[in-house]
Amino acid sequence: MSNAAEQVSKLSAESGVRLIGRVKWFDTVKGYGFVVPESVEGVILNQDVMMHVSCLRAFGENSADEGARIVCDIVERERGWQVLNIMEMDRPKASVMRDQGEAIVFERVIVKWFNAAQGFGFVNRPNDPSDIFVHISVLRKAGIDTLEPGTELSIVAGRGQKGENVIVVKK
Repeated sequence: MSNAAEQVSKLSAESGVRLIGRVKWFDTVKGYGFVVPESVEGVILNQDVMMHVSCLRAFGENSADEGARIVCDIVERERGWQVLNIMEMDRPKASVMRDQGEAIVFERVIVKWFNAAQGFGFVNRPNDPSDIFVHISVLRKAGIDTLEPGTELSIVAGRGQKGENVIVVKK
């Protein structure tokens, strides 16, 4: 039996625990992210749960927005709790807009600061001092590894749990 077939067989034999939570972050380049649990059936869970891109693809998506509500089954493995399969998830904002035929409207922003080692930073709209959070995972989708202060970008912003954040960036 091939390695892939063994993995599929093993996964189908596993039964998971139902979790309701929110996507903390997801990096499409790395192929994984984390879910913050809000409610878990029969388990006390005080840690984030890893979500692999294969679970998203099996659900029909390639990415997940920060703060998106998710209902999934999770299992405990050698490296900790992981998403086994996704039952429900808020669709990525860019996907919804595209599917509804809405034009994705980009706006111009200026990089305030960015720390590549930490994987995040902030941008501002011209003449608006309020910060918009930007995570490295969003930049990587656009082929960007780092940002320099003062650089202009075109972005689509969305609302996350902690305020506004960049959900799409264009070079």
